[in-house]
Order: sequence, then C-alpha cells, then structure tokens
Amino acid sequence: MRSCTPTYYSFCLVTALSLTCLFASWESVYAESDESSSPKSSAPGSWVANEHGLQDLTAQLGIAGHFKLGSWTEVRLEVPSAAFASPPKVSIIALDSDGVPTEIMATAPEKTDDTLLYRVPLKIGRRNSALKFQFLTGQGSSTKTTIREVAVSQLAEPVAASNRLFLQIGPDVGLGEALQRYASDLSDTTTFVSLTDTAQLPHAWYMLEGVDHIVWMANDPAQANAMQPQQLAAIEKWLKLGGKMTLSVGDRATDLIGPGKPLAPFCPGTFDQVQQIRNTTELEARINTVAHVDRPVQKPLPIAVLQDPTGIIVVQEGSRQASTPLWIRSAKGFGIVEFFAFDLSAPPIADWPGRDPLLKLLLESISDHLDTSKASMQSGSSVAHFGYTDIAGQLRMALDQFPGVRSVSFFLIGAIIIAYLALIGPGDYFFLRKFGLRMEWTWVTFPALILLASAGIWSLATWWKGTSLKMNHVEVVDIDLESQLVRSTTWFHLFSPDSLRYEVDIQPTSLPSRRWNQLVSWQGLAGSGLGGMSARQSISTVPTPYDFDFTRADDTTQVSLQELPIQIWSSKTLMGRGWGDLNETQYEPLNERESQLIEGLLTNPTNMELTDCYVLHGRWAYFVAKLPANGTARIVPGQSAQNTEKVLKRRRVQESTDGGELWDRQSTDIERIMEVTMFHNAAGGRSYTSLSNRFQSYVDLSSHVEGDRAVLVGKVKNPPSKIQVNGQSVDDAHAQSWSYVRIIYPVQKRSPSEIAQR
Repeated sequence: MRSCTPTYYSFCLVTALSLTCLFASWESVYAESDESSSPKSSAPGSWVANEHGLQDLTAQLGIAGHFKLGSWTEVRLEVPSAAFASPPKVSIIALDSDGVPTEIMATAPEKTDDTLLYRVPLKIGRRNSALKFQFLTGQGSSTKTTIREVAVSQLAEPVAASNRLFLQIGPDVGLGEALQRYASDLSDTTTFVSLTDTAQLPHAWYMLEGVDHIVWMANDPAQANAMQPQQLAAIEKWLKLGGKMTLSVGDRATDLIGPGKPLAPFCPGTFDQVQQIRNTTELEARINTVAHVDRPVQKPLPIAVLQDPTGIIVVQEGSRQASTPLWIRSAKGFGIVEFFAFDLSAPPIADWPGRDPLLKLLLESISDHLDTSKASMQSGSSVAHFGYTDIAGQLRMALDQFPGVRSVSFFLIGAIIIAYLALIGPGDYFFLRKFGLRMEWTWVTFPALILLASAGIWSLATWWKGTSLKMNHVEVVDIDLESQLVRSTTWFHLFSPDSLRYEVDIQPTSLPSRRWNQLVSWQGLAGSGLGGMSARQSISTVPTPYDFDFTRADDTTQVSLQELPIQIWSSKTLMGRGWGDLNETQYEPLNERESQLIEGLLTNPTNMELTDCYVLHGRWAYFVAKLPANGTARIVPGQSAQNTEKVLKRRRVQESTDGGELWDRQSTDIERIMEVTMFHNAAGGRSYTSLSNRFQSYVDLSSHVEGDRAVLVGKVKNPPSKIQVNGQSVDDAHAQSWSYVRIIYPVQKRSPSEIAQR
C-alpha cells in the first residue's frame, strides 16, 4: 500500500481552504440579497408576508414593558399611513392558556398626519408564545396581506398570573425597596413598574385588569393634565370595579384634586385648601418614632384638607371636634383608595426617618394575610401535589367535575389493553381449536374480534363520558348602593361530547341594570404547574384561531366567542365579566351602634329572592334567612351576632395536631370554595387556606366589611345570566349552577360628639 506524500497533504489543504472561501463568499452574497429584499422594521420579529412593502412598524405591549398573563392588556400598533391607500383591517393572533390561537380584530385607528395608531385589547395565555400582527387590504383577487410574527418576550416582560403587578405613577418613594426589607415573601411575587409615558395608558378599563395596585405620587399637575380624558376615565372605572390605589398629594393639591381637576374623582372627600401644619404627633406616634416630621428641613408639612371625608381615618391630627385627616382608607365603588393628604415623595416627609416605617404600615394594609411559618411550609407542595397555589385554581378544579362524566384510571386502561391483546391473540387461537375449525378461519375471526372489541370499547367510553354538552356555572353579582354600580363575575366550564366549534355568549336575565356591558373570554390556570400559564407546554394541534367578537354600541361593550374549538370529551374553562349602572334604587344607610354592632333596613334592588344571607360588618356577622325580591328586611337592635371569621370557617375544617385549622385544598365543594373566595382575607387569607388570592383578587370584598360599609351575601336559585351556546341555553338537565348576590350598604357611623357624650 502506497503512503501519502507531503505534496498530497499540501494539495488537500489548499483545496479545503479554497472551498471554505468560496462557501463564505456565497453566504455573504445571499445574506446581502436577503437584507436588501426584506424591509426593516422598528418592531422585533420577522415578516411572514409583506405584500404592502411595509417599512416601519412600531409595536408596544402592556404598560411600561410589562403585562400579566391571563388578564386583558393592550397592544399598540403604529404604522405610517402612506403605506396603505386606505386604513387596513388589522387583527392580532395570540395563544390562549391551552395553546389554541385566538384572533381579535382592531377597531378604527387613531389618525394623525403621518401615522395610524391601533389600540387592540388582548389576552395572552402562554409565557413562551408569539403574536401575529395581520394587515389586510382590498377584496378578492386584489387582496394584500402583511403579517409580522413577534415573540411575546421581545415586546414586554410577562408577569405570572399568581404574582402582583404594581403600577407606579410619579416619583419613586421606595415602596419596592420597603417590600424587600419588610415583606420578603411578597417581594419575590410583586413587580413594580414605573409609567414613563402617559400614552401607554389604555382607553378602556378592562385593559388595566392585570394591574393589581396603582401607586400615584401626585405632585406634577403637568403629568396629570397630559393624560387624555379617556385614560383618566379608564383608571376611574378600573378603580370602581375593584382596583386598588394609593394616592399621595401635597402642596400641589389645588391643581390636582380641586373641583374639576384631573384627580378629583379619586379623592375621598371634597378638597378645601392646602394647609401648613407642624403638629404631627399622631403620625409620629402611629409609627412609634420620636423623630419629628419638620425637623430635617425646619419647615411645616403641607397637607390637603378635605371636607366631609369618607372611609376609615387611619391617622388624623387635632382633636375629635377639629381633626385633620392625614391618611384615609376609603371605598370607591368596589375598589379601595389609600389617600395620603401629604406628599410622600417630597420634603419634609422624604427626609423624615419615619417614612420607611410608614411605608411598612402601608404594605401591611395592602398585602395578603400571611402566616409565614405555616404558608411557606405548605405552598410549595400545592404546586407539586395539586397543580395550583391560588384559590382560583381550586375553583377551576372543582368546576371541572361533571356529573355523569367518569374519570378512567390508568390501571383500568392497562387492564383493557391486556384483555384486548389476549382476545385477539390466544383467545382467537383457542376459539378455533375449541370448535375444530381450520386455522385459515382466523382471516374471518381476527377482524371480527377487532370490530367487536372496538365497538365494546366505544360503547364503554360513551357510557363513561356521555353524549351531551354539559356545563358547570358559577356567578357572583355585586351591587354597590352608594355608587349605584353593578358588576358580575362568571366562571363556567363546558364539556363537549364531540370535537366541535361553538359560539359562546352571556346574556343577562335578572341583572338590575339596563345598560349592560359583558366580556367573555377563556380563563387560564395561574402558576407553573401542569397546565399552568407559566409552564412549558406543547403547541396545540388546533391550527385555526377562534375569534373574540367585540361589539360596541350605545356606549356599551359586548364580547362573545366565535368558532371556539373543544375536542371530544374535553372541557374548556371560560369566564365573563360584566358591569353597568344600577337601576334607580332608594335605600337607607345602616347605623352603627357601640362595639361595631349595626341596625337598619336592608334593601334588595333585584327581582331575585336571596336566601341563607349573612350581613358582614367589622368583626360581626348577622344571619338573615330571606331577603325578598325587590323587598326589605331589618336588622334590629339586640339581634344576635356571630364572629365573622368563625362564620367563614364554619364548614369542613380539619383540626391539625397543634390545634390549628387547615383548609381542605382537595375539596371540590363549590359552595364552600366560593364562601371563602368571596371574603378570603376576612377568613384569614393565606394563613387559613395556604393559597393566595392574587389572580382574581377583585372578587374578595373583605376590605368593604370594615369601616363605613357592610356587605350582605346571599344565594339565588336561578342564575342572573344565561350562558348561550350556539344561540341556545344549555339543557338544565346537563347544567349545574351556583349563584350569589352581594350588596354593599353604607354604614352611618356615630359622630365624634355622640362618642364623646357616651
């Protein structure tokens, strides 16, 4: 065998280098060709199609680069108007929590001289997913389509559904740092974002659904005046429908919360004047400090003085007869405002050593009830064993239990497979031997056995799962008499007997509001457990998206689902949120006596009879057997009252070894789950359930039980709304429903003079 010479090695090396240079030159030529042919865009992602030759596309998602998974948010698309002969039809495709694509059409754009701005509401169900922006013009053969696909993470940072999202407007007062120091458990599950551009605020309240709390340090009238009226109205509606806000004002209060000013609707009273005070002994005593507020800069503290303040006065200066509130916790509809009459971000408070302890008090008032010694021990096992850490996940699990639909164990499936193999193998052989037939007959018996087994298995599966569309439906209707608002929250699961597409809508039947707004959408599972929105999951096999059909007419918004796909013997988790103004209702406020006991007339503004009612106020709960439709009942002096927390913990409580009480996280008792969900913090919060209530915290009305409000909760026999599937109600024989009505009554507290006389 001949050996290789040095000349041979040199030839191979030269050849390899030449081919490498040639391939590199081809690659550079093709790269230059692709770059020259593909238009650039200021938005990330890639072009799937670009028949309009669109050169510039700007896309923004959420607020301040963040959004919450499973909640409504806003996408803002800006394109040059010159790129289109007429405004195109714009839609966005996003994945729901099951990985099924959804499509939402944009409304008419906001036009300027050079650009078109589309504001599109959106719900995103997968952390690691992408959005498709579609632009369509023309009809028939002249249709042009442009599609750009962008990863969600390239547009904004997703916030887990079980975490809290705080929006900070104005200067940073260090609330995030205080959270790190004083509430380590919550610091890992809370995201603070600062609003740098008011254009990022949406024009519809539900696109703020993912925001848990707005922290507004209001010392810049120019920033507030820069907001459009629709944006301020959206924040106000978000607050009244269950949002939470911390509002701090100071020496610029006249321009911010004065009559007709931008922030006046958020103020718990009527603004009177800005006053300079030096006596802050009550504020200093509240946080147990000897450092005076005015000492660092030797100047008084400017505060906003309010007339007729409403709510709980947490801190006030002066005597009972001539007091000046500094910190007020007040209800606005179904929401809560923490109002500070002084500026937390400016001297002298900014230089005061007591500001950090004051922020700690604020965090305690807006945080979950938590016993870290118990909750931290059990929360980790919630994901591993149950698949959820939020009480909304337990409700979802309970609603997925349908009567007549049986779960099939893996053991039974294995037994059926073994029986099937035994039947078509040894069974067929011994059958032929038994009757003395020739083995060639297996060409007949073998397929016959397969057909027989298939028919049997299909019949068994049909018996297990049923052949009818089934539904489980929970609805909570809330009424605030003082603000004359009504809202509803609906959860429902549909079980399909076949692979079909459905049209789903919610129609009010007994709601006390003439101008009703209704949203219908999918609902995801909070967390990173199996099926959770933060988990890594495979892509759905359903390629065609279903539609969110938005209809806006007469100042109302209606959303339904079109072509919703549900696979055979599978369920789909859906929810609805509705709101409207209460029909004109006459009522009387309740009266508070000593020890937070109340009396007065209870008014029912609905045409539904309420049964098994409880009225909750402070630490007391009153049982009312029945509240007639459009009728009244009375709480009389001397009526027996029970402890609120004991009432909320009254069922299915297991005694642990240390004498404490444990919530049954495996329970599928929907009535019990709803009792605690509706007043989670009043029942003890996470210390009791070992589950958070952050995904849909607006359902919890515990904050309205305190102070100058009382909440009645009762059951109703028939649902206040009907779920329409393909234009018809689900057969009552295959539907289960649980319906509740809560009514918030104002409570007239005793005046300081009455307290002094007693």
